Amino acid sequence: MNLLSGLTKAYASLRAIPNEMRMQRLAANPPVLASRDDLPLLLNIRNLRGSGVEIGVCKATFSEIVLGGWGGAKYHCVDPWREFPKDEYVDMANRPQDEQDKIMAFAKARLAKFGDKVEFVRKTSLDAAGDFANGSLDFVYIDGQHHYEAVRDDIHAWLPKVKPGGLLCGHDYLDGFIDNCQFGVKKAVDEFVKTKGWPLTVSLEMEFPSWFVFLPQA
Repeated sequence: MNLLSGLTKAYASLRAIPNEMRMQRLAANPPVLASRDDLPLLLNIRNLRGSGVEIGVCKATFSEIVLGGWGGAKYHCVDPWREFPKDEYVDMANRPQDEQDKIMAFAKARLAKFGDKVEFVRKTSLDAAGDFANGSLDFVYIDGQHHYEAVRDDIHAWLPKVKPGGLLCGHDYLDGFIDNCQFGVKKAVDEFVKTKGWPLTVSLEMEFPSWFVFLPQA
C-alpha cells in the first residue's frame, strides 16, 4: 500500500466513525480533525461558544457548516467582496466587482436563517481587525488572501483579538502555485508556531487542509 492510498483510507475511516468516538478524538490534546467540517464540534467541546470570526467568506459555504453545528453566540463574516488589481492578488476568488456584489447577496441569503447570530463585515481583514477588542473572540478562522504576506499579516492582526485558550485557525495549509492561485499559507503558519512554540494541528484532508492553533490559557 502506498502512502497516498493509506492516508486516503485513514481519512475515510475517521469520517465514518461514530459520533462518540469523533468527540473523543476532538477532545484529545492535540485534537484530531478529519476535516475542517469538524470545527463546530471542536468549538463546542472546548466550550468556545462566544464570538467567532471567519475571514474570507465568499459564498458562505463554510459559514453555513459552522453555524449549523456551533453553539456560539455571534458569528462575524469578514470579507470585502471587492475586486483587487490582478497583479496584486492572484486567486480564483478575485472576480469582477459586479460578481462580488452578487456573491455577497448570495451569502446573506444563505445565512439569513441564522438571524442576528450573524454579522456581515464588508471590510478587508486588516481594516476589520480594528473593530474588535483584544481578547474578545473565541476563535478566528483565516481564509482570505492566500499569499505569504497576507497570511502573515492576518495572523499578526488577529492573534491579539483571540482570548486565552481560544483558537486561531485557517484554511489551505499549502505553499506554491496551485489551481491558478498563489499560496504561502504553510510558510506563514510554520513561522508563527515556531516563534511562539505552540502546537500545530493540521486536518487530514488530502487537498486544502486546515490548520489549528490553540492559545495558552492565561
